[in-house]
Amino acid sequence: MSSSGNGGVPGTDWVLPGWSRPRTPAFSVGRYAGRVMQSCAAAFVLASGSAGRLRVLRDAGIDPEVMVSGVDETADDGLDTAALVAVLAERKASTVARRRPDALVLGCDSLLDLDQMAFGKPGSAEQAAGMWRRLSGREATLLTGHCLIEAATGHRERAVASTVVRFGAPSDAEVAAYVASGEPMAMAGAFSIEGLGAPFVEGIDGDPGNVMGLSLPLLRRMLANMGVAITDLWRKAAATSQDGRGPDRDAPA
Repeated sequence: MSSSGNGGVPGTDWVLPGWSRPRTPAFSVGRYAGRVMQSCAAAFVLASGSAGRLRVLRDAGIDPEVMVSGVDETADDGLDTAALVAVLAERKASTVARRRPDALVLGCDSLLDLDQMAFGKPGSAEQAAGMWRRLSGREATLLTGHCLIEAATGHRERAVASTVVRFGAPSDAEVAAYVASGEPMAMAGAFSIEGLGAPFVEGIDGDPGNVMGLSLPLLRRMLANMGVAITDLWRKAAATSQDGRGPDRDAPA
């Protein structure tokens, strides 16, 4: 399939050992190698009401404050999918950063790119079913824009992550049942790689967290560019467990 890729947007795609490499160049660690890390005293705020993004962070030991930006997410004419998610992520983060000048604010936005067209959440059951008719047996790219703002200084980090998704070919009855469940109505591209939608996705090339709306490896790199270690955002129980003071460190398996 043809994909917009990063479209010239300052950002990144990446690969972990043993995973398939996305179709755009890997991120260079040289941008932050050797940077001195500092303790993060600012509150960490997620500028999104997405349950998926919140779950990704909480599962990684991070409990952010949640503040929905309420910004207009109308598509900007002339932008490819990568540029669009970058603009919307920054719009969300900027709005919340103005409300929380004491915070470190993360804004994200996800869209599915298919045939150089951007698809967000379906507006109706008919649209969701139509989306699956287009996706059946094909590949598409889920792109998520990330914008991290240190509100006190105005320092911004912007990046886009992409994950290639290989779709199965569900029957008409399976699509109808999936749409009737309501799950795809809350998902960019009308699909999920977990829950009820998981059997209809054959595989992915890239970060599964990105498909859920937030790339943790990318967030770690963005934080590092600000001199902040992601471990400083861990909830206390997670941090103490990792350094050996946690109560379960010596517990039997």
